[in-house]
Amino acid sequence: MILPFNVLIISNGDSSHTYLLGEKTVTISYIHSVQRSEIVEVLKANGSGLYAVEMKWKDFGAGLPEDIQYTEDGYYVKRINIYLGKSLSFWFIPFNQAKIKVGSKLVFAPTEETVMEFKVKKCLFLFAILGRC
Repeated sequence: MILPFNVLIISNGDSSHTYLLGEKTVTISYIHSVQRSEIVEVLKANGSGLYAVEMKWKDFGAGLPEDIQYTEDGYYVKRINIYLGKSLSFWFIPFNQAKIKVGSKLVFAPTEETVMEFKVKKCLFLFAILGRC
């Protein structure tokens, strides 16, 4: 109970979700502020940190990749493996209609302007299961 474990914490400043890590998939989907099309970004979280592993988008424009690898279900897809570090922040406004899932479970869908924080850190097991890391 007192051994430290790697955890992923996702927080909006008011509430948070804590996950014990082996490896977790985090999917962030949102509407692009300029293009108004859906973007899907997939992250992997493990004890060493956060990795961007995939991006899906439906059209080309401001800030969107042009180097697609393939198409799937109406999306352009790019698979990558980019280390992002142990923490990451996303700023969302209601206009983005963001949804954040861990695995297949929806954990946040911000309805007001918010900064979402993603952190990988060590936490004592007891604190992790109580969500107090």
